[in-house]
Amino acid sequence: MESKGGLHLIEERAREILHETYGTDSAFRAGQLEAITAVVKKEKTLVIQKTGWGKSIVYFIATKILREQGAGPTVIISPLLALMHNQIEAASRLGLNVVTINSHNRDDWETIYASFHKVDAIIVSPEKLSDPTFIERLGQVSGIEMVVIDEAHSISDWGHDFRPDYQRIVYLLQSFPDHIAILGTTATANDRVIQDIKDQLGDDLQVFRGDLIRDNISIQVNPSQSKVERLAFITDALIRHPYLSREQGIIYCLTKKECESVTDFLVQHGISAVAYYSGVQDTSGEDISEAILEQFHTGAARVIVSTVKLGMGYDKADIGFVIHFQLPQNLIAYYQQIGRAGRDGRAALAILLHGDEDEEILKSFIDSANKDPELLQQILTLLGQHTEGLRRNEILPSFNLSVSKLDGVLKYLFVHNYIYKDKSRYLLNRNQPFDAVRNAHVQQQLNQTRLAELARLKEFVSYEGCYMKFIAEELDAPDTKSRCGICAHCRGRQFITLADDNPYLAAARDYKNKLHGIIQPRKRWSDNKKIDEALQYEAGWTYTVDAYSPIGRRFMLERDNGHYSDKTMTTISQFLGEHITDNDIDTVVAVPSVRRPDLVPELARHIAAAHDIDYIEALARTGAGARQQDMHNSVMQEQNVREHLTPADSPSLTGRRILLLDDLVSSRWTLTVVASLLKEAGAAKIYPFALVNIGSD
Repeated sequence: MESKGGLHLIEERAREILHETYGTDSAFRAGQLEAITAVVKKEKTLVIQKTGWGKSIVYFIATKILREQGAGPTVIISPLLALMHNQIEAASRLGLNVVTINSHNRDDWETIYASFHKVDAIIVSPEKLSDPTFIERLGQVSGIEMVVIDEAHSISDWGHDFRPDYQRIVYLLQSFPDHIAILGTTATANDRVIQDIKDQLGDDLQVFRGDLIRDNISIQVNPSQSKVERLAFITDALIRHPYLSREQGIIYCLTKKECESVTDFLVQHGISAVAYYSGVQDTSGEDISEAILEQFHTGAARVIVSTVKLGMGYDKADIGFVIHFQLPQNLIAYYQQIGRAGRDGRAALAILLHGDEDEEILKSFIDSANKDPELLQQILTLLGQHTEGLRRNEILPSFNLSVSKLDGVLKYLFVHNYIYKDKSRYLLNRNQPFDAVRNAHVQQQLNQTRLAELARLKEFVSYEGCYMKFIAEELDAPDTKSRCGICAHCRGRQFITLADDNPYLAAARDYKNKLHGIIQPRKRWSDNKKIDEALQYEAGWTYTVDAYSPIGRRFMLERDNGHYSDKTMTTISQFLGEHITDNDIDTVVAVPSVRRPDLVPELARHIAAAHDIDYIEALARTGAGARQQDMHNSVMQEQNVREHLTPADSPSLTGRRILLLDDLVSSRWTLTVVASLLKEAGAAKIYPFALVNIGSD
């Protein structure tokens, strides 16, 4: 047991480091010193404190003290590249030499590995814990006495942002001596998550839990609005509101497509905005995520429009507002995201907007996160039949799964040691039996929990009390305050009013109604063989990429009714007029449908008549088949089209320049296969068109 004298020395040294770094007037916040002391004493510790409390101070000062006592480097597991940069900056102020291994410094990995034994801390993403080379090089470092798990709620299946790679942390910790210090930090762990973390890290986990009500973030929740109304509301606020017009802030959207749309409209109206999401690239295909973050961090961009990629741990002190264009995934994620604002202690605004499309998107997220035990068992059985293992693309044809869904399932099986990898092949781990019954029970509980969280979120948006207190109770926080005193309900007024005469409404409606898109040709078949250029279609068009825009809603409603209105047919015909003329299109061909046999052919005949070109029924259905939307990977989608569409007896297509018409486009497989059939029948050029792009990005 640590003596009182030893405890006193730790506390004194911690205060000295604080004063040396931040000035003699600086003082620890409530709970920081106690947490530092516990960590240096090698106690398993979980710190749950609100964003901006200073959790990194705990592990960096503890690291400095342990290093002075002769310990090796601290290992910090951190989930986001943006967070790694923040941590390195914070560590440098304390005089710590910190390195990070991430996808953006791949060329420097060998040099960084060679420095492991000299540095004070190693920051690594949880994904690297699956890298045998990293684990081998880390194993060569002596004296590691502290492991930090940042955003520790991600360890738990029940956490709002569970990441399978965090499961590898448990296996990593088993490779270290029992006496090392383990510190988990998070702002978002309720009682259920805490218990799950204890189950994985040990019941001797000491929990430091502070109040979570933020006393400088004022929350406003708007009533349900259309996308047009939300876009106009945000634009007006960012231009004319006395506070928002001069502050930097974050706008959260649920999809990449929405991030791009919102950013584009803001930029058109003179607002400096950038879009940020996984895989964001420039026109040459280069990843520009770091450059975008740098623009926002330095103030070159006033607004960053992001998916949840910019969520956990991003630390920019002077963010003045967070606006949600759509609902967050749950209330705990919402707390995490609004916590990006006001970290400098100044007053900040959190504005929650929402619309009737949000619930459908969120339910699709819940569904995609579900790991069906029967499916898991089927994949394990398949791998068990191939002792040499299978590549991902060799597994895909056996299951109606998207590539991303299969990747998620394989990652789940991998981090739980049911399978292992040999280069690009997945093999069954015959020493780790799969309990399908237990897994089914867990998955059912998780699914019910996620749906309950969605129900609570819906309660929140119509709540008539203190918003921050509602969130704190969702987090099982120990706060004794009955109200925050600063949200829209506590203040009895809206901070940003909804004006019927918003000057940007007309522009937003016009913009959303003209979100036209390009249909690019596929270059490869589902078996990855190149599609002969002679069989590819030319770049085509969609009238809208937003099914929830005013015109998108109209198109979808009319489609459901099996008939496009005269107004719609005139709109589409006028839109296509220039394309028909510029590309010398002389023929219209409709993609046939069993479920809506008259919908697209009727529109095709109207367009042909309006532009005095031919309409030919060049395709025939051989059966109903499954809906393309229900086919979830390229193999299944291509196969579904080939099995149920064939060239029809029709006038010669030789030399014809064809407008290929369909109602919707998503995967592009229908258009790709049909275009190849028409080209094989002699068509010279194929230009695809669909009214709505319903792709999920």
